[in-house]
Amino acid sequence: MPTYAAYALRLASEVALPELGEELPVAGPADIVIVLGAAARPSATATLLPLGLWVDGDRIGVEVPGVGRYVCEGGARIVVEPAADVEPGVLKLFLLGTALGALMVQRGHLVLHGNAFRVGDACAVVVGHSGAGKSTLAAEMHRRGHDILSDDVVPIDADGRALPGWPRLKLWQDALDRLGIDSSSYDRIRGAHAKFHVPLDRPPLDPLPVRWIYVLDRHNGPMAITPLTGAAIFTSLHEHSYRKEILVGAHRQAHLARSAALAATVRPARLDRPRGEDSVVASADAILADISQSLPKEHHATH
Repeated sequence: MPTYAAYALRLASEVALPELGEELPVAGPADIVIVLGAAARPSATATLLPLGLWVDGDRIGVEVPGVGRYVCEGGARIVVEPAADVEPGVLKLFLLGTALGALMVQRGHLVLHGNAFRVGDACAVVVGHSGAGKSTLAAEMHRRGHDILSDDVVPIDADGRALPGWPRLKLWQDALDRLGIDSSSYDRIRGAHAKFHVPLDRPPLDPLPVRWIYVLDRHNGPMAITPLTGAAIFTSLHEHSYRKEILVGAHRQAHLARSAALAATVRPARLDRPRGEDSVVASADAILADISQSLPKEHHATH
């Protein structure tokens, strides 16, 4: 099977995944194997969850009507059972999103719904609900010279490091227009939707320690950054976990432990932006100014 790199792991896949970049030389065993075939159904004792998700021992499954069934096994294997006539791009959308995100949870990572960008020898993570403008903000950070580690799915390991995904963003047409980028050469993510895979030019990256987390929100006032403290940190990390529905049982316990460890080493804050305004540039300015103000303290704390 072709082998690719993502999240500092080797993936061998029967599903062609050029989105992950060039195929790797065949050398050594794969960390994750993705196969096509009949995917298991949940047992009678499985925990059935919203959105077609379920947890059953060391398996996490999801059924997407008209797309297929995906079953993640023990953090090492994903079985993909495509629906009839599904578009390959749509099949891969859920494979590289929900399924791979669930597999990262099985591997013990704290998996956030957002993106991570490099700042020196560390990184910042921006989270928010769907439609909050995370990817557009990431594109603006990339335009300013900050390498993007990962977009959409951000796994953070036990050492508090964000794992680099693949070099691409998912951007709507209006975001591309704002950035002056021609979409004609990019693949659409799904059917006729005006959202595109946008490859990024970036060097290979190692996992980087997370030093800042920003939660995107809207309000009826001026732009403001407010530090998060106490229980608000844990609430935000849970609310913006990728597919938080699967955080039950042992996965919930692991999530709390990872959240506590991360809260001790990062500066979490909420970025409130004026409702109804296009504030991408101003948001990037505010985040980078906040990071800059914190750097002397961070530098002093690490020496």
